[in-house]
Amino acid sequence: MENNAHYMLPSRDACYVDPGEMPKFLRSKNMPNRHGVKRMMQEGFMIRQSYIESGKIVIPAGGLIYFENGGEYFGPLNSEPVSIAGEEAVWIEQEEAMVVKKDFFVPFDDRPVPLGEDGTISLQPFFYTDSYFGEKAGFLRFVFANGHPGWEKRIVLCESEYGKYVANISTGYVDEEGMQTPPPIQYFGNPFDAHNSTYIVVENLGPKGFQVKEAGAPEVNWFKISYTPPIVVDCVGEGETVKAGEYRIKVISCHQESGIVTVAVLNTSGEILSQKELGPLTLETYKKKNFIHQNMAVRNSLVLDYENIRVQLDTKYNSILGGIGPTPLIDENGENISVTDAKGISTFQENGVGLVIYTDIEKVPLRRPWKKDSRFVFQTHYT
Repeated sequence: MENNAHYMLPSRDACYVDPGEMPKFLRSKNMPNRHGVKRMMQEGFMIRQSYIESGKIVIPAGGLIYFENGGEYFGPLNSEPVSIAGEEAVWIEQEEAMVVKKDFFVPFDDRPVPLGEDGTISLQPFFYTDSYFGEKAGFLRFVFANGHPGWEKRIVLCESEYGKYVANISTGYVDEEGMQTPPPIQYFGNPFDAHNSTYIVVENLGPKGFQVKEAGAPEVNWFKISYTPPIVVDCVGEGETVKAGEYRIKVISCHQESGIVTVAVLNTSGEILSQKELGPLTLETYKKKNFIHQNMAVRNSLVLDYENIRVQLDTKYNSILGGIGPTPLIDENGENISVTDAKGISTFQENGVGLVIYTDIEKVPLRRPWKKDSRFVFQTHYT
């Protein structure tokens, strides 16, 4: 029997229990971020690849899953809500990176092949033909640890002079001119901005499987949360301080036009423990859709981290998925407004700057035993 259930789904005829019939904490619920925008939070359990042996039910590694679908996907700078094992928290930050695997074979009708550590993300073929206008063609699919299929990549290799040249092997990257090899350099992403940067370079394919030269996909290395609600201060002037647990946060300088502020963390004696210049953050920053929350380098420029606290410029955007154009901003009622009309809710005001302060921050590494219960390992669905 299968002793590792990663990337596998429950049987098609598996028992299903409606969440409405489960305990209260498993039911769907709306929870607001700090802008007042509500996100649908869902939790549940899944058992997969279990079997009976010697009169006992055996659940293999990765076979018992508690899953949560929450607001972390919408942007870590928004104080998005998250529920972990029924306990409400705030999603603060995550670190993304590219996981790359080279020179490996992906067989049909077998367990998907992981790209990185077992439990991250894997590849699985699901279609092949040798009669696609005289060419071999097929599809490879990225599969997540919970068995859910992700992105699909179409692979075509030259078989005749009427088809594509061998140099034009599909990498999964498709633009208006067709498929490119290698993909553009920006398609590979980098350790600070790996969002959705998937690619595949295939050397050969056939009815037994795919020989892959190189494949890459984004993953999350760690995330940060807090079970304590953030401190939101609308306007802190130069020289003013805000109490945050055992510390005080001080605005050293504030420049509205440039969108730059210098903040410091002080101890109870008024000594500076850490200091940083934050920004720039202006209305122009919001004009590129989803730019702030998808780029870790930009996010880092807007925050000061010290031990278990974080000081952040109070970003006013409400990021949404997909689409083009400026990222919408929201007013005090949670309504979308245009960037050109947003001066009234700018992070910087005439007399100071808006800050968000998180305390009691916990850093949770992924693909490692959970410190609250080492029998479980955290794993994200995707970035």
